Order: sequence, then C-alpha cells, then structure tokens
Amino acid sequence: MKINKARIYTIILGAALGLGACQDDLLETVPSNAASYEQAFSSPAAVEAALTGIYRLMRDAPLNSGSTPSHDSYGVPHFNLTWDVMGQDLMANAGWFVFQYELDNKLPTYRGTYMLWATNYNMITNANNIIANAPKVPGITEAQRTAFEAEAKALRAFGYFNLARTYQHTYLKNPEALAVPLVLEQTTINTEGKPRATLKQVYTQIVEDLTTAEKGLSTSRVSKSRVNKNVVQGLLARVYLEMGEWALAADYAVKARQGYSLMTPTQWKEGFNTYTSGEWIWGLAQSADQQVAFASFYSTMDGRYTVDSKGNRTYVRRGYNNIRANDKFVELFALTDARREFQEAVGTTNSNRYTVTKFKDLPDLSGDFVLMRSAEMILIEAEAKARLGEHDAAQQLVHTLRQQRFTVAADAVKPTTTDAALVDEIWVERRKELYGEGFGLMDIKRLQKPLVRTGNHTAVIGTTPANSDLFIYMFPQLETINNPNFGPQNP
Repeated sequence: MKINKARIYTIILGAALGLGACQDDLLETVPSNAASYEQAFSSPAAVEAALTGIYRLMRDAPLNSGSTPSHDSYGVPHFNLTWDVMGQDLMANAGWFVFQYELDNKLPTYRGTYMLWATNYNMITNANNIIANAPKVPGITEAQRTAFEAEAKALRAFGYFNLARTYQHTYLKNPEALAVPLVLEQTTINTEGKPRATLKQVYTQIVEDLTTAEKGLSTSRVSKSRVNKNVVQGLLARVYLEMGEWALAADYAVKARQGYSLMTPTQWKEGFNTYTSGEWIWGLAQSADQQVAFASFYSTMDGRYTVDSKGNRTYVRRGYNNIRANDKFVELFALTDARREFQEAVGTTNSNRYTVTKFKDLPDLSGDFVLMRSAEMILIEAEAKARLGEHDAAQQLVHTLRQQRFTVAADAVKPTTTDAALVDEIWVERRKELYGEGFGLMDIKRLQKPLVRTGNHTAVIGTTPANSDLFIYMFPQLETINNPNFGPQNP
C-alpha cells in the first residue's frame, strides 16, 4: 500500500486497530484536524498546532473506531460516561449507553471497545509523533522542545492510564497481569505489532512520562484545556492512588490543587459548564465547530425539564436526556447538600424517577467538560492519609470539603470513623462529589469492591462479585487479528 499522506492522529499498522491495506482511504485524506508529517513538524508553530490537535481528538469521535461515528461518540466524555453507568449510582434508562449500563458492551466486535481503544491510542500515537520529531524541527529552541515533549508525554501517560484500567483489573490485584501493548515510538507502515505489556510495565512507563512532564512544564498555560504542571501532578496523584503508593498520592494531591480553591455551594449548583471555574484544574473547552445538538455529553446527561398540565416533559436542553440517578444513591444526600442535583418525578418509583441536573449545558450548547478538580485531590489525599493511619488528618480533609458543600453549616459534620470504615466513608464522599465525572466503575475496580445494584436499577440487579471479568473490556477484533504478537484475548 502506498501512503501519500499520513494522518498525524491515526495509528498506523496495528498500533491502534491493525489498519490494513484495505483502508487506504483512512490514510490518504487529510481532514481539518490533521496534517502531513512534513507540515506538522515544519516549525515550532506547526508542532503547536499538532499538539492542539490532540486536545481536539479528546472531544471528538475516533475516526478509526471500527464503525461510523454516532451520537455517543465524543472522545473522553464518552468513556467517562461509560465508566459511570457501569457503576452503581447512575443508570441509562433508554437509548445510548444502555449496553454499557447492562455490562454488555465489551465484546471484541462492539463499537464501545473500539471507541475506547481508538480514542486513547490516537492520543498516544500523536504524542509519539511529537516526541520523536520535536528535536528535529527547524528553528526550535531548547525551551520549546522541552515543553512540547513534556506535554506530549503527559498526554501519552493519560492515554495509557485509561487503557490499563479499561482492559485489565486494578494494579493492586496483580501487577504482573497482562494489560495493553506499549507503543513508545513513531509508527510506520512497517512497524511490527507489540505484545501486551504487564500492568507493572505500563504503570512504570506512565510514572516515567509524568515525572518527566512535571519537570518540563510550569503552572502557566494558554488555557485550562491544556496540560500544565498542576494537571501532571493531579495525574500522578491518581496513578499513585491506583498503585497503593499512599504517601506519594497524598503529596501529589496537595501539589496539584495549589491555586484552585473549592467552589461554594452556590457555585457547585451553577452547572459544571465552564472550565474557567476556580476549582477546575483541567477541562475541555467546547469548540464552536464541534458543537452538536445530540452527539454530546450534555445531550445525554442534562436532565432539567418542565412538565405541562398533561404530565409531559419538555427538557431545557433538548437531546436524549436518558441518564438517571439510582434512588438509593439519591438517598445518600442530605437535603442541605448542594451536590443533591437531581430532579424528581413526584409519585414515580421506577427508573425514570430522578434525572441528573448537575451538568447544565449553556443555551448555545457551549458547555465545557470537566476532567479534574481540586475536590478530587482533597479526597485522594484523604483516602491516602486514612490508609497511612493518619485518621485525624483524613477526617479533617473530608470536613473541609463538606464545609463547602452544605448550605447549612451545621450539617457539614466531621467524620468519626477510622481504618477501613473511614476509607469506605471517603469512597461514599467521592461518589457524591464526582458522579458523572468518570469514577463510578473505576473506583469499584480500584477498591476491589463488588458492584451492588439495588433500588430502582433495571439491569445487573443484585451483587456482581469484586474483580468480575464483566468489569474489563475485550480487545477490538481487528487488533487481535492483525497483530500476530498481541497475545491472549481478555475473557
């Protein structure tokens, strides 16, 4: 196959989906968010454009996902919502994400596993291209090269962290378990497919990339869509929490949130729709040319509605509006907790009872998407301190957060639990604080908890054992077919 032009964001031959000779059309067209290699690395400004393209991919449908882009294909927000409806607090009562909610979207020929795979490996391949070519760019300064490589390595680490947790159980269950292939170089049509690496190998690379990125980046940046030192430190806090490195997790959580104050109860209820919020450490800005009415996170999640005299709903943000909150989850919230952002259909007890109103799109459909907040960092530090036996410190951290979440100050009580009970209380606090932000199933896996669905759930009701293979995706069929070195398929 002769390749006239290569997409900067498409993984070539096996690194993402085992692209073969029958897919010339995917490689010969250069769309608006791609460029030829020559164009992409002709100057520092062109490298900056290629780097910006990765962020665009993070909120876009993966074009080599193995299927036609559809109304649930929108990059990182897609798989964050996937992980939440696969948990125990949110539900998809119809339409998009129902298969994920039913834990039935993991098979190797399904779009879901293709999209998760392609979105992350597209990011990784673009990052590899920048890392490989930045030193060769005419006129580039050492400071520019360092910054480009640091940001690219942070994004590569982010992609591998997502992949490792999607396609394998948690690190602490078995660090030697096979995860995903580690592709660290620029790929070509002749690149040989990589075998699955172990979780330990993948996490070692993630930490190495993030450590390098932390050294090469400052806290300044063009916008909150971009990775800076705080974002890298937040990613390190997440990774170390997953690895059970409690002291390091706590340390990096403190560093990450410096300069990002907690929202007030009033601010929390404003809608989670702008990345300029002082609490947001990282978020994806909604690009004007990527605004769509139906194929978006808010179309699925924004549950605000009015009811006419006949009982018919009219949603404020027209879309699919199909995500619901489980009634047992809603019961965890005090009435004075600002995070109790649900609209109740009075008199209804089925799965349609509670819509989610935490995420309120803007009238022009320009709502941004949250990726990291200082509240999460407080809860990471709290859990790490609890596991280190520093119970007073952990309790105070939870209390500090609650003081900024309750409309009645007296209701923001300080925890009194210790040891495992305190860790569990912090997990519940994470659920109340972070629902809809992609932590539902991932926390269940990380904590090696069973999935417990009661109340008005409609699928996978009851208890699914901890570390169930239902929690991990199978690999895309094209990858296992076209990469002879890949290794065993997931169960």
